Formats: sequence, structure tokens, C-alpha cells
Amino acid sequence: MPTDRPDNEPTRVEERPTGTDTPTSFTPSTQAYSAVPSTSTNPEDNVAPQSGAGPRINRTALWALALSIFGITFIVGLVLGYRARTQIRQRREAGLPFATAAIWVGWAYLGVFVFGLIVYGWILFVA
Repeated sequence: MPTDRPDNEPTRVEERPTGTDTPTSFTPSTQAYSAVPSTSTNPEDNVAPQSGAGPRINRTALWALALSIFGITFIVGLVLGYRARTQIRQRREAGLPFATAAIWVGWAYLGVFVFGLIVYGWILFVA
């Protein structure tokens, strides 16, 4: 579709006629979220608190990851990881990556433990 204006010229918007009921100029508000005037000079004080911003992180998932990483308690971390995953799906909480990581780390420790027992038994009884 051909146009009469060059590509580098900005597009102009036609103004609508102003009547008695439409304002002639727009002045933006300085307060974004509150109609109450602020007495503070710090702009961060005007921001609303983020108390209900998102779902809560499941604490069982955090404990599961910590106990799985610790090593000695990897079995407890593995069990808590599966329990946390079930709770997260039922309660729609956050923390699924923590529970999944706890499960992976727990199974990895279990694999290393079983492999170590097999090697130890082979050395003890076969060699």
C-alpha cells in the first residue's frame, strides 16, 4: 500500500475537536497506586508490599534438598522429596524444582552407596 510520507518521518495523529467536557491537556499522576498523598520523599516508600505476590514455597521440599545434599541423611531427603512433590501438587505451592532435585540427589547417593557395597563385597569375598 503506497503512502505519501517518507519512511523516516513520524506518523502524525489528528487531534479530535475539544469540547467543554473534554480536558485540553493530560497531566500524569505522581502516585501510581494510591490516592492518598505521600509525605515521604523516598519513591520506594510509595510501593505496595508484595505480601501476596505468589505461591508459598514448600518447606518440606527445602528440607528434602538439604538432607539429600548432606549425604548421610539422603534416605530421609529422598522420602521427603517424594512427600514434598505430592504436597506441592495438592496445595499448588512453589518448590517443585527443589523437590525434584532432592529426589535426583537422593537416588544418586543411593546408587553410589549400592555400588560401594557391591565393590566392597567383591573385594572381601572374591579377591
